[in-house]
Amino acid sequence: MFTRSKTRALSLFLLVMLLFVPIAGAVSNTGDIKKADSYKAPQNSTIENELFAELSAKAELYNQNFDKVPEVIKRLVASEEIAGKIELKNGEMLYVTLLMRGGKIGDFYMYDTPNDPNSKFGPSITVETDEKTVRKILDSKKPMKKAIKSINDGSLKVETEGFFRNTMLLTLKKLYK
Repeated sequence: MFTRSKTRALSLFLLVMLLFVPIAGAVSNTGDIKKADSYKAPQNSTIENELFAELSAKAELYNQNFDKVPEVIKRLVASEEIAGKIELKNGEMLYVTLLMRGGKIGDFYMYDTPNDPNSKFGPSITVETDEKTVRKILDSKKPMKKAIKSINDGSLKVETEGFFRNTMLLTLKKLYK
């Protein structure tokens, strides 16, 4: 069950996993953000899940265009563990984790169970949605606005931990109405 503030929050997961397309915007001084090793999407992969393969390619694109990501997003994603639960069109579930390093994607992987077997502390942000919602956001000309609309209409459910994350997500929601 989600509290009102959690459902209002803009999903960090969406900002990172689903919006890997270049994000236009001015970037201010990066301050205390540390450099990360970039995630590299597998080449000639035999990944069975088409959506995961597409998101892997977008992850690499996000890191390549990191200099265009607004500072507020960089600070929000800093060094988070983000878990995603996506119901696919065929009824199966796609479980993924993003491990962020200094705002960049360090690792992105999928697994077969609802709980990440590699997680040491558990995710700080969990997102639940379906493939239709993910594709609408990826195909949108304004993915940030589409993500916020999805949160508001309930097709994207977000659970975050901590006051800071909730506050940052609410700020992003106001900036990208």
